[in-house]
Amino acid sequence: MRKLEKSDEASAKTPTKISSFTELVRKIANLSFEHKDYLLFFRGQSSDHKNKSGNSTFYPSIYRTNKEVLSKELLDLRFKKLEQASKLLIKKYETTTILDGSIKEIKTRKYIRWSILQHYEVCDTPLLDLTQSIRVACTFALADNQTTGFFYVFALPYVTNRISINSEHDIVNIRLINICPPMALRPYFQEAYSVGTDDITTEYDERTDLDFKRRLVDKFELVNEENKFWENEGMVERYLKHEDSFSELCCEIKNKISSENNLELVFPGIWENEYVFDSQIRGSELFEIKNENEYYVGEHHIFNLDSVIIDRERKRIEFRKVGANDNRKAFNALNIINDNLYEGLENGVTRITYRRKS
Repeated sequence: MRKLEKSDEASAKTPTKISSFTELVRKIANLSFEHKDYLLFFRGQSSDHKNKSGNSTFYPSIYRTNKEVLSKELLDLRFKKLEQASKLLIKKYETTTILDGSIKEIKTRKYIRWSILQHYEVCDTPLLDLTQSIRVACTFALADNQTTGFFYVFALPYVTNRISINSEHDIVNIRLINICPPMALRPYFQEAYSVGTDDITTEYDERTDLDFKRRLVDKFELVNEENKFWENEGMVERYLKHEDSFSELCCEIKNKISSENNLELVFPGIWENEYVFDSQIRGSELFEIKNENEYYVGEHHIFNLDSVIIDRERKRIEFRKVGANDNRKAFNALNIINDNLYEGLENGVTRITYRRKS
């Protein structure tokens, strides 16, 4: 996405401390006057997430990492899970009478599917949650009676449609109240928008191009000692996670994804892991999957398994191994031969076979 001239300065600065809602509104008014060519959007967080350089960072959830390089393999698995969730959302629309009128759009427009899945926290997506409500962003920052929180201001192109795509800035902006069905009330309470970099998925030049710190114009640390920040305004916390009937539908999708990708169900009992390296060195070990995604050899917890995709139609199982006590990582792509035998590759080169023993 296109970078604002002073965005690096804004992301690197120490956030200005603000002790009252009125004081913050005055700051926003000045920022709005200074950025007349843009529309201001807001985001509240309980903590200030920073990159290695110490600058605030705002990646959409699908591109986030925990201080590690985002590998192509991991990103591919995340997008496969997003596609899995998208198919389940379409199926829900097809089988829910009240949503009949929206079936065509949900099938053909990925940004509608993604923004719903993002807003209702079903899975990681290429979109970032923002709001046009100062009070909503403050409430997210100070939720759960926190005494401090962080408030961010972003300058984006003016919104022209419910799905606004600005080719000059490479930004897509989705207004949730215009794409969600009437049963979805949470976007109204939150004045919710979802934003992303237009037409970018797994292929990009630099991951930093997808960081919305490139659109940041200022940041503030909210100080709420003795709940004085709010003055007479009041929080809107009860609306932040409003449980409407649409959120129940999205929760069902999230639970369905979890159950479909439960490795403990496809690795029941004791299994043998046989592997052959390029050098033809062979090895094997007996293991068991416990607690849905924990790989045990005997009593020893060796790996956590994440980014799991189980596709029974294509007879494929994919997942990442992450060392429980070290930094090892390995990607498995397996073919389901039958219920007791899976074969494939680890990290694209090591032949690996999983065979059920009991």
